Amino acid sequence: MINVVRLIPPVEELTIENFKEAFKRILEYKRRAGITPLLDNPSDQELFARAALYGIHYRNGAWGWASNIWHRSAANTVVINSDDELQYEHKVLMLRVLEHILAQGPLIKVDGYVGKPGTKAQMHATVYVDPQFPDIAYRWKRLVFPAPPDEKPDVEVIVIPHYLRNPNIPGTNRMLMVMRFPHHDLTIITASSYQGEVKKAVLTHWIYHVYKRGGTGEHASLREFTVKRVDGSWKRIVLAIWGLTGTGKSTHGLYVWTPRNAKIYIEKFGINPLEYVKDQAIKNDDIIAIFEDTVIGSERGCWTKTEDLTPEQEAMWRAATSPRALHENTDFDQDGNPIFTGEVFQYFGAPNKNSRSVIYLEDTGYFDGDTQSSGPLTTAVFLSPGYFTEYAWVKIVDPALAAKALADGRTIGHPAQAKEVVGRIRYVARFAQPFTIGVTNTAHVVRFYQFLKKRIEMGDPIEVYMFNTTGRIIAKYEWVEKEFDGKKLEVPEPVLVEVKGIPKPVGGTQPTIEETELFLLQAVRGAVKYKPHPVWGEKVLIPAEVPGLSQKRLRELEPTSYVSMEEFKRLLKAQIEVSKYYLKKNCPGLPEEIFNAMDFED
Repeated sequence: MINVVRLIPPVEELTIENFKEAFKRILEYKRRAGITPLLDNPSDQELFARAALYGIHYRNGAWGWASNIWHRSAANTVVINSDDELQYEHKVLMLRVLEHILAQGPLIKVDGYVGKPGTKAQMHATVYVDPQFPDIAYRWKRLVFPAPPDEKPDVEVIVIPHYLRNPNIPGTNRMLMVMRFPHHDLTIITASSYQGEVKKAVLTHWIYHVYKRGGTGEHASLREFTVKRVDGSWKRIVLAIWGLTGTGKSTHGLYVWTPRNAKIYIEKFGINPLEYVKDQAIKNDDIIAIFEDTVIGSERGCWTKTEDLTPEQEAMWRAATSPRALHENTDFDQDGNPIFTGEVFQYFGAPNKNSRSVIYLEDTGYFDGDTQSSGPLTTAVFLSPGYFTEYAWVKIVDPALAAKALADGRTIGHPAQAKEVVGRIRYVARFAQPFTIGVTNTAHVVRFYQFLKKRIEMGDPIEVYMFNTTGRIIAKYEWVEKEFDGKKLEVPEPVLVEVKGIPKPVGGTQPTIEETELFLLQAVRGAVKYKPHPVWGEKVLIPAEVPGLSQKRLRELEPTSYVSMEEFKRLLKAQIEVSKYYLKKNCPGLPEEIFNAMDFED
């Protein structure tokens, strides 16, 4: 007989392991009492019937749901590696979760594999969801591969989206909402019903899982195509595109050239991309496992940002407008169909800038049924938007500098990240810092650096590019004095103005989606002619000729067309100083050749 008084340990005695034991003890106590503790992998029909009670049924047949928070709770998340790190506030929330589970009706349990089943990337995740939020369980199950419910999971995620009188994160004024325990294969989520909270929780553990199996888990999309090189030969391109939310990772990761959008290229550039590409395949949208010999996608579907989606992004448009799509925080027009303009819904009084959709890769029309690459990685693209020193596109030749660019994760804050960072320059290591647990970002960067160097030694280098997608080529800025760990630096800050409630930069130009995809096409064909970077020389190459783009347009996409070389170097030196400050915090112990890779002398 279970001692009822000891179902839940006193808060002072809680540890990570006895939390897990108490969770299982509660389920067993309910079972013995004749109370159903779990709905164990209910059928798709039953789950959908429950979720539909809370959903919007669009006129095109698709369904959608609203979350109580419209972005992930990264600032409200803690990572706890051992019992020594458990503080009273952590234990209080763990206690509240157990108390709620004991009093609540049956949790919904769903199981799934992330990482292609049968490969070294396969990981079994079990997700337990509060029964009042069946849509979370339903949508997550659409994303992952089927897994047997009676198999011991590699990772467990407990999702209780209620407010549980949450304490603050110790030493801060931020509410504690999410706790990750990487070495105990557990995440606890509270107070947020945002779908990304669950998806990213599982994938965060998967990134660590991949590292332990000899790879590196990266916040990147994966697509393939065969391209006709300038010498007439055909080459298979295995392309990974890194980037944070809002920088274009899905836009370019799910991009395909089609007869429809080819007309834009013919009209604007005099180039028909379909003469140069064939066998295009979308493999994965979000998190991938990179090994020396292969790249493996994490999910069989994708949950992607659909903000500002247009028909020209044909593959993603086709999937997002399918009646099978499952939307989140997604507007509808006067005819009741889903729209992606953000003109109807609002969040904190501002227009909706974070519509999301679970889509089936099959519905893109460009999924070959396999989420694993056909060969090793050939091409890496970092979407690293900025305002001051960035060109539209550069090719990074030096592997140490490429590794530093990855370690920096330099980007611009987007509304889907957090309100306070919108429009600001950020350093988010590997474009994945919130998702790195178990080992440091440095470990992943060094492993990728080793992959790059080995491929160079083999005579088959991975081509690395950096794109300035959502940034600007010299936006309006002002020099301000800021303090970094007691050291005062003069740094540039963009001038931002609010447009429909969203901070936007003033001035500058940026490449269009089609210009960026044209550059990518011509680059992997070997058709781009380059010149050395004005500061880093042959380590970084700047496009001097891109078939289809005029010299005038190329000059417009170069920051040195707008500022003197003296000012450009000042901007770059400030960037390097700030980046080193963040590298010391985000990538401690980074090898010197990577840490100093961007240094230069006047």
